[in-house]
Amino acid sequence: MNLRPFRVLSYRFKERLGLWDHRLKGNIFSKAPFLWAHGASVGEVRLTLLLLKELKPLINWPFLLTSMTPQGLQIGEGKVDQVLPFPIPFGPPVQRFFDVVKPRGLLLSETEIWPSVLKEARRRKVPVILFNGRLSERSFRRLYPFRFFFKKAFEAFTLVLVRSEEDGERFLRLGVSEDKMRVTGDLKFLKPFEPLEGIIEDLKRELELKGHKVIVAGSTHKGEEDLLFRLFKDLKREFPLLKLIIAPRHIERAHGVKELAENYGFRTSLRTQQQIGWEVMVLDTVGELWKFYGLGDVAVVGGTFVKKIGGHNLLEPLVWGVPTIYGPFVQNFKELSERLKTIGAAHQVKDPKELGKVLASLLKDPASSRERAKRAELLFKEGRRALKETVEAIVGIFIK
Repeated sequence: MNLRPFRVLSYRFKERLGLWDHRLKGNIFSKAPFLWAHGASVGEVRLTLLLLKELKPLINWPFLLTSMTPQGLQIGEGKVDQVLPFPIPFGPPVQRFFDVVKPRGLLLSETEIWPSVLKEARRRKVPVILFNGRLSERSFRRLYPFRFFFKKAFEAFTLVLVRSEEDGERFLRLGVSEDKMRVTGDLKFLKPFEPLEGIIEDLKRELELKGHKVIVAGSTHKGEEDLLFRLFKDLKREFPLLKLIIAPRHIERAHGVKELAENYGFRTSLRTQQQIGWEVMVLDTVGELWKFYGLGDVAVVGGTFVKKIGGHNLLEPLVWGVPTIYGPFVQNFKELSERLKTIGAAHQVKDPKELGKVLASLLKDPASSRERAKRAELLFKEGRRALKETVEAIVGIFIK
């Protein structure tokens, strides 16, 4: 049984029930009413923060950010006026949340469709906008039998801003009114961050990387680390100065991944330990993977070699121009994967054997590999256009 959803929901549980302590409640009251924006986890929160940064000069209201996960909340802290856990999505907690936050508007990212929240927003006449809306074929098939239930909830939406015509068609078939629908493009084509000048050189000095080749594997899941350690052992014979930095998707697995690496015979350090002479470093910190990708001669994106996961952010290493490899299971990023393959900016491999071959090839020829990775700039331009259209649509609702 997967207990992770229960651990996530139990984090700051009283606040999720709308039972804040006196001091926090007073602090929220003093800033309300808010423009409330919600992103489910780290990736959606980062995307939401990019949008809010563009909106801030145009909508001069206090901004509230909510997230489902502890990591998402940590990423948001200090970036907006108030950060809170998303309420337990049923009657009383949602009502209490609205009572205290007094939202002027609600921005929901991607697939964050909560009927109880939408119902309460509609009852209180709060404008609701879904941005970067996406609905995979799989999700659509799961929701379609309940379309009459969702049709009522969708009436709460003021606007549904979707990534593509295909997403829009699926939302329409679920009951969203055509006059509320706009195709604005995919915000996930945005650069998830701007590479900071000098940050990589500082990190190299801190980690004592001198002449080393580095593989960075991000957002890995159980089974992927074992695969990477086997390949790393083989690659070390050809590249003696090779190092591996690995970031488990769930930070609570960091110690277990460290033990696994040690079982393979590698000198291993946690990021928080920074032991001298490490061959494998396991990131046990939140919010640092993006800059560690910049250390890589090659990057491997996790969650793509495990069938049920569906992949994680494929663009973060490409922001740094780092050659990027990912596996066959990218159902969460199908369109992005196809675009990356079309422009030749990244490498999708079908199995562990091919992964080993491509890793060795890229490590041998880093210059031409980095040239290919730079082709991702074409997608980043599309992301900027999508951001412009999304901002214009949102501002048009709130600023008359």
